[in-house]
Parts: sequence; C-alpha cells; structure tokens
Amino acid sequence: MRLPATKQTASMPDIPEVRPAPLPQHIHINRRILPGSIAPALSLLFCLLLVGACSRAQPSLASADVVDVLSRPVDDRFARALEPQEFQFPRDHGPHNDYATEWWYYTGNLTGEDGGHYGFQLTFFRSALAPGESDRPSDFAAQQLYMAHFAVTSAPAGRHVSFDRFSRAAGGVAGATGSPRYEVWLDDWRARETMPGQMRLQAAAEDANGAVSINLTLAETHPPLLHGEAGFSRKGPEPGNANHYYSLVRLETVGEIVFEGRRIPVTGLSWMDHEFGTSALSGDAVGWDWFAVTLDNDVVLMFAEIRTLSGASQAIFEGTLSFPDGRQVSIQPDDFTLTPTEQWTSPASGTVYPGRWRVSFPRHEIELTIDPLIDDQEMDVAFTYYEGATVVRGTMNGEPVAGRGYVELTGYGENGFQR
Repeated sequence: MRLPATKQTASMPDIPEVRPAPLPQHIHINRRILPGSIAPALSLLFCLLLVGACSRAQPSLASADVVDVLSRPVDDRFARALEPQEFQFPRDHGPHNDYATEWWYYTGNLTGEDGGHYGFQLTFFRSALAPGESDRPSDFAAQQLYMAHFAVTSAPAGRHVSFDRFSRAAGGVAGATGSPRYEVWLDDWRARETMPGQMRLQAAAEDANGAVSINLTLAETHPPLLHGEAGFSRKGPEPGNANHYYSLVRLETVGEIVFEGRRIPVTGLSWMDHEFGTSALSGDAVGWDWFAVTLDNDVVLMFAEIRTLSGASQAIFEGTLSFPDGRQVSIQPDDFTLTPTEQWTSPASGTVYPGRWRVSFPRHEIELTIDPLIDDQEMDVAFTYYEGATVVRGTMNGEPVAGRGYVELTGYGENGFQR
C-alpha cells in the first residue's frame, strides 16, 4: 500500500498516554564502552540491568568481556532456529518470547522540506531471562526485558544525537504484540501497525540543544526480504546458531522530525529489520560491519562482514540482493569485496572506525562507494557502537546509480580500526 502524496503530519494524533507501572520500570545507565556484537550480549546486559533496577545502583559494564559473554551457557529451554519457518504477518512482526533475543531495527533516510538530509534510528531489543511468560501473577514477575535506542542525524546541523531506555515488560511500560495488530513499545517510544501494510513510529527525547523527536508513517511497497534460506540466517556453523531474519525495505515515509526544537516536515524511505533467535557469534569473532543500501534504480542490498581477532572475515554471513522485478538473491561472503578507504576517530570515546568504503559485487556488475552522511554518528548509549546514515554512489551494469543507506559498526571499542 502506498501513501498519498499529500503531507499527513497535521492529522497525526498525539502519542497516547502510557499507563504507569506500580514502581519505576525503566532506567538509564552510565555510558560505558562494551566491545563486541550488540545483540548476543544483551542477555548479560539485561541481567545486570535487572539487578541494578532492584538495587537502584548503576550497573558497571566496563568489566564485561564480549568473548566471555558469548561463551556463557544458554538455557536449553530456549527455542533455537533449526530450519526455515513460514512467516505470517502481522503475527510475526510481533514477539517470539521462546527465543532468547529479538530485535526490531528501524532506520531511515529522509529529506526535509528545508532541503536538508536527515537520518533516524529507532530500535527495540528484547532479551529473555527464561522462555515464554511467567506463570506467577505478580506484575513484577516479567521474564522479558526491553531496551530501546533512538537517534537522529541532521546533515544541516552536522550533528547526531542518541538516547536509550530500559524496562521490564511489566505494568504496560514495555512490550510487543503481533495480534490483532503489531506493536512494540517502551514508554512513549513505539512502532505500531495503523492499518495493513502501514506503520507509525514515534519517539521523543531532549538534549542540551532542545527537543528531538520523530513522528513518521511508513507504508510497505515491497514484499519482505527473507535473508539466508527463506529467512533462516546462520550465525555460525553450530546447529541452532541461527536466527529467523527478514527486512521490510523501501518503506515510503512521511511525517515530521523535531531537531534542536525545530519542526521539519520530511519524506523519504525507511528500512525495518526484524530478527529473533538463540544465537551468538562464533569462534574469535569480535563484531561486524553491516550495510543496508537502497539504490535509485529500485535495487536493494543488505550485506555484512563478521570480523575476527585474526583480521579475517568469517564465511558465515548471508545477505540479500533484491531486484526491481521482485527477485531476491542470497549474498555469500565470497560474492563481494568490502574495502575501507578512510578512518574516523571518535572525539567522545576515542574509538577508531572505518569511515568510507568501496564495495564490489562482480557477478552482478555493481561497484559502489559508501560515505557517512556526517562523520560522527557514534551511538552514545549504554555501550558504544556506530550506527549512521550513508550516501551511496557508483555503477550497476555500467550505468550510474546513487542511493542512501545505513551502516552499523560493532566491536571496534577495544582495538579500533587499522587500515
């Protein structure tokens, strides 16, 4: 379903008031650097947060080692992704609480009425202390824990701002549903289905420069990208070390953002990643470089490299290339070469990241350069990583192409990037 061309911001209702919990349910924690992959470390992170919530003390993540986190035993009662499943929507947009971890990633590339370029990220993570739902009647017996990240990049201002929240899935403060309509939320940050094929994103925060918010309507225009084998995406060679993973791409987006207190009507394209499983990085993997690319010829790409301590990339990641006619082709690690050409050092964390890339897909005659919209798009949240809007240029079948996208860089906090 496509949105009408007219602006829809005026008719958007206010965010409904959230029912308060019996006791404070969400907390903010000190900014620490936690190297390594984001999602697999969530279980340890949330366990620390739960202890912190009970004691009201600020948990320390500085001593958490990602290799140790990823080698911890996982409760055998958790479900594992062992083979492809048949997705049913909107049900499968909702939570899968029998799996240890789950995340909903929204990113988007927007153009303002002022002509400026903007990016946004709204992400919800779920981590389970035990499979399923608690059978205890107490509201505080929640077994599901939620974390959310929110960020906006403004090219006109040359700034990127980020925020985070944490909560138990208790008292209506945080949670997710897939039926009768899809919704995931943490306080007043939420993504919800408003009608079949259409979603609404809302989040608001404030920094020293003023209010920051998004109020966006996203409409599906393409069938879901099913990554790996029909959405069965392997994370390592071990049985069950896989996730169910799909993306909604080229989501036509209208609405408004507020940045530094200024309201800006925007239009553009967004991307939703939804992934759930009981998985971890394998071997000596320390993180990944992940890319989403939407080209102006209606071609869409998702690809990544999983990095190791030895410097070699692991041959396990499965990406996807989507063509305008609806064909989807799986991307294997040997289908492309990714070459960082510049580096950037964060003035906040001191972490060194790659800052510009060349990527080549010889079999598909695609050659691209990928640049960050602005250099500093490091997430200043509970642990430090990089998630930012990108500008893409290059050729496909000898013809010039351009586009926009997003990049996620994890695991650079300890050793940094070296060209």
